[in-house]
Order: sequence, then C-alpha cells, then structure tokens
Amino acid sequence: MCKLVKNIRKERIHQKVTMEELSAKSGVSQKHISNIENRKVVPTVETLEKMAKALGFDIGLYLKARKAAKGKKPTSGVG
Repeated sequence: MCKLVKNIRKERIHQKVTMEELSAKSGVSQKHISNIENRKVVPTVETLEKMAKALGFDIGLYLKARKAAKGKKPTSGVG
C-alpha cells in the first residue's frame, strides 16, 4: 500500500493540487491526508480510493497492473 500512497501523492503534486484542495474534492480531512502522506497512519482502501478518484486516478487499474507485474517472471538475459 505504501507505493500506492506514493503514487497518489506524486499525482497530487503533478496536478499541482494542494492537500486542502484534495480534502475538499475527496471528503478526506487535510490532516488525515498529511498523516497518510507522511506515513503516520495506515489508510483504509476506501480512503485511498476517495483520494485517488478526486485526482482522476483509478486504483483498481493500478492494483491490476501491480498484480500483473508480480506475475511476470524476470528474464535472465541468457539464452
């Protein structure tokens, strides 16, 4: 979940959205967003989904991509 939080934060910064703006769009308090981004609390999936949706970020697609990437076996480069 830590990488997901990092990606949501990265997207927030990329879009130049402040924590205050994200709070207003997502319904998650600014303090809670700060605590999540600073790893002081572990958010629920529901909270992350609210934050992600407010940024136009689909965590379902993110999680599917992560799962698919984990399923791939690395190649050794020797053939």
